[in-house]
This record gives sequence, structure tokens and C-alpha cells, in this order.
Amino acid sequence: MPEPRPPQSPGSQPERQVSQETLNRLLSLVIPHLTPGEPILVYVLHQWRRFGHLVIEPQMLATLYGDRYRRMVIVTGNLDLPGSNRALVECLDDRFVIVETDFRDVLSLGTTDGGLIDMKHLHWLAMSARTLIVECWRAVVAGRRPHLLAMSEGLRARGAARLAEHGIDPAAPVALFHTRTMAYLPDEGHHGHRTAEIGSYDGALRRILDAGYQVLRLGEPGLETWERAPDGYLSLPDVFPGERWIDLYACAICRFMTAQNSGPIWVAAAFGNTSLRTNTPFEHLNLPYNDDLSLFKRYRRAGADRFLTYREILDARLPGTFRDADFAELGIELVENTPDEVDAATAEFLTKLDGTWKPDPDKHERFRALGRDYEAAIGTEGRFVSEALDFYGYGHPFGWVARGTLGLEGFLD
Repeated sequence: MPEPRPPQSPGSQPERQVSQETLNRLLSLVIPHLTPGEPILVYVLHQWRRFGHLVIEPQMLATLYGDRYRRMVIVTGNLDLPGSNRALVECLDDRFVIVETDFRDVLSLGTTDGGLIDMKHLHWLAMSARTLIVECWRAVVAGRRPHLLAMSEGLRARGAARLAEHGIDPAAPVALFHTRTMAYLPDEGHHGHRTAEIGSYDGALRRILDAGYQVLRLGEPGLETWERAPDGYLSLPDVFPGERWIDLYACAICRFMTAQNSGPIWVAAAFGNTSLRTNTPFEHLNLPYNDDLSLFKRYRRAGADRFLTYREILDARLPGTFRDADFAELGIELVENTPDEVDAATAEFLTKLDGTWKPDPDKHERFRALGRDYEAAIGTEGRFVSEALDFYGYGHPFGWVARGTLGLEGFLD
């Protein structure tokens, strides 16, 4: 399997020039945590106010470098700010040290790609989140097992007590639910293609409840459309406003999660928990390594009735498109899964959990073969290589695709 990059020489520099003042500030934050006789790993986590990034970037550091460093120092922002989550500290082992700072120039170093730079007593991993993700996925594809997080007993007890106050038994099976809306990152209107209407999930949620699970919802408050929530259902943002630590606890204890391709599924995955992904766009940097089941949105030309085949989606390089405006310029519409499709995928996923589900090996191999060809093609194209997008997770044998996608007429032609 590929090994993490060895440190570059002391004279190596990241891609963009770093001022001496900024470097000195970084060193002042890290030096108190040096250990005698061996270097430490230093990483700047730039997107600490995005739940998924905050959790999976330390997980990926442990996956790639945990066997080489006895101490890993993560420099990041204030974990009490909205979008962040201080409970992360209670889920990291003693190899990690979290250092918080308000220095914006230091935090901006987390967008720099320069590899692993040898600075004698410390090795600075100058690596953006995207590059870290790709490096981790390549290692997992080659056989490395992802490091899994474990929450502290204190967090477990605190979370169990708070849920019990509202009739949720954490000792009974818990499923997690998240739907992404435009209220997430409201100042950035580019992610509408990754959202879904919560009303489309009513039938699926009732099916999960009828199967014996309690359901906890993450996300924004006030999204539910029913007059009275079913027994066993709890909206965490409505019941626990301002207590986002409980989201991390819920991700750790859930049996599974149902969501779109958004940050919380990766948090659940970091604790070893599988997911049903519905209303999911095709995107490069997905590796459903916990045996997830995915139901994808459908793609079509604007105003057309016919949906694009998978080959047409790949040939148009649509998995490399990330902004609503870019889809609009290409004349492409992403169509949400219907409530019946979401419900059917939920029923399929529940049979997968109880061990009675059987995948279609022929269709899955055809799906993955198209993905392998696509990854080989984009690996020769400058834009994807330069932007660290020359990896396509759906070309590898991880996760499964729901019948609602594989069974679409002509999809695999």
C-alpha cells in the first residue's frame, strides 16, 4: 500500500509563499507541545466551523500518520464558535493536541499544499483538506484501514442523560437523520443541488420507526412539516438549541444514519457507523468505506424528459461540477428522489442491515467499471490533476448502489 509522504528537506517550501511572521506565529503555538527525542506532526485545520471537516481531518491524520508520530498537534480556530464542536476533543486519543488560535494568517496555512516539511523538531504537514482527503482515500483503496474515533465515557454519560430527559433510550437502537437545506452556509448559494426537501422523508422515517429504531434529527431547527412528531422521534436542534456537542454524541451512538452526501455522514462514519445516502449527487471525493447504500439524484438536460445515463454523466464530467451556477451554465438539472423512491431505498437498506439483502453483482460491476474508466480518464486531464480531483471513489469496490438507481431504465447502457 502507498505510504504517507516522507518529510521534505528543511529547505522545502509550500506552494504559496509564507511570511516569516506567519511562520513564527505558527511556531509559537506549537513549540510548547514539542516532545523530546522525536519530531511531532503539525497540521492546520482551516475549516473548523464545518462539522464534517472538523471531525474527519483528525481521523484522516490518524489513518495516514498515526503509526509514525506519538504526538500530532492540530492548530485550528475557536471550537466554541457556531458550526464547530468542542466535544471533538473528547473523541481523540492522547496522541492529539488541539491548539486554538485567532490568528487568521496561521489558520490560512490550512489551505496550503506543500507536503510534509521537515522543520527538525516538528514536521509541518502543509496540506489542504481536499488533498488530505484524496491521500487518505488512496491509502484506504490500497488496503489501509481507516482509524475510528471513540468517545469518552464522560461524553457518553452526558449524552445518554440528556436524551433520557426527552424519552429517548440510548441503550435502544438509534437511527440518525439529516437533511441539508439552503440554511446551511446561507452566504454561499452554490450548494442547492446537494439539498433535499424534508417532506420527502416522512414515509421513510415512519418505516425506520416501525422497524424498532428511535430517530434523532440533526441540522437546522424548525424543519418538520407534521403537526405532531411520532413517538420515538426527536429533533436535536429544536430540543437542544445551542448544545451542538450532542450531535457528535448522536453520530457516535447511532446504528446507522440516513442523509444526503453531507458532513454528518462522515462524522458517523468516523465512529464506524454505516449510512443510507439518498438524494446524492455524483461527486469525486466519496469513498463509502463503511458499506453504505447510495440512492443518487437523477440528471437531465434542462427542459428534457429523458434522464442521462451514467456514461453520459461521466462523459460530461458532471461529478467534477460543484456549484449550482456551473450546472445551470451547462444546462443540467438534478432531480430529487421522490418520496416513494426514498422509502423504497430505506426498505432496501433495512434488509441490508438485517442480513437478508442481496446485491446485483452484475449491475454493480458494470457501475464500478464505468467509474474505473472515468477515473483513468480524468487522471490525464490537467484540471483534475491540478485541483486534486483525479480520484473517483465510485470506481472502487466500496459501498453499494440502491436498486432505485441501478434499476433506472437505460442508466447503465
